[in-house]
Amino acid sequence: MDTATYKKVLTQRGCTYAYYHTPNPHKGRPTVLLLHGFPSTAEDWSSQYNYLIERNYGVIAPDMLGYGGTDNPTEADAYKGKDMAQDVVDILDTEGIERAVVVSHDWGVLIGTRLVNYHPDRVLASIFISHGCFQPDPQFSYEKLIENLRDVFGYWDFFASNGAAALIEEGLDTFYTMFFAADPDLAVAKMASRGKFRPWMESNNRADLPLFWSEDDKRKHQAALMKGGLQGPLNWYVARVRSLENKDDETVPNENYRFRAPTLFISTLKDVVCIASVNEAQLRKYCDQLSVKEIDSNHWVMFEKRNELNKAFAEFLAKL
Repeated sequence: MDTATYKKVLTQRGCTYAYYHTPNPHKGRPTVLLLHGFPSTAEDWSSQYNYLIERNYGVIAPDMLGYGGTDNPTEADAYKGKDMAQDVVDILDTEGIERAVVVSHDWGVLIGTRLVNYHPDRVLASIFISHGCFQPDPQFSYEKLIENLRDVFGYWDFFASNGAAALIEEGLDTFYTMFFAADPDLAVAKMASRGKFRPWMESNNRADLPLFWSEDDKRKHQAALMKGGLQGPLNWYVARVRSLENKDDETVPNENYRFRAPTLFISTLKDVVCIASVNEAQLRKYCDQLSVKEIDSNHWVMFEKRNELNKAFAEFLAKL
């Protein structure tokens, strides 16, 4: 991505965000807002970003809070979805963009959802990748969540625990060979299940990298991720595990639980954590205009099946 398009803005609540922005050269085409998840930066969208600007779409790709050139507050209270959604709106306001097609992946889906909940007038359409949506839940409890999903989201409590950031930073290669594991069965056995990820990290084990990455690719990704350390990125988990958003969730109007704008779900069929069928079913409860595109990929579809993902974007955008 062109560093000449990399900018910074101070949001209303005092957070500095870094983001890439290439304006739309033809006003007839919308701006696409790309929201990454964990453990990523805006750079993870490079294939999609370049694909879209080549087709004359405007594109904005922020480093989300805690990542890259954006501020990384150490207090988990800063990582509530309502506040981060307002941060993103501040970026749109800075660039004079009224409405955008909001694309989100992984934890970026939290912000993609909160934009619909709190700022539906700013969302022209939504594309959710891998994860369906994070609907507000004033009664959210992590312990209740994992009663039936212990072998899916069991690693969250490790990420939210004291010392997790330091342990992962010390064993970054060990972390990468698990979180980007080439073998999905390994991720299920040693990451997703509760109580398994910390022992993996402490053992300093290694596993094979996925085929879409070389060793050099991994090193570049690690360098971008580690600019501000990992406590900021992990605070997204801390905020959720501690139910810090529950009070904000009480303020979402009932009518804003529904997704009235056109919505595309990119279903990643080999994803062992964001189970495709579960997430599609969730979106079907709330979307008035839902389309689904299945891609035979793991969670990291922007790397593994980038061409298929780009094509899915183009087909959806052409219908708006």
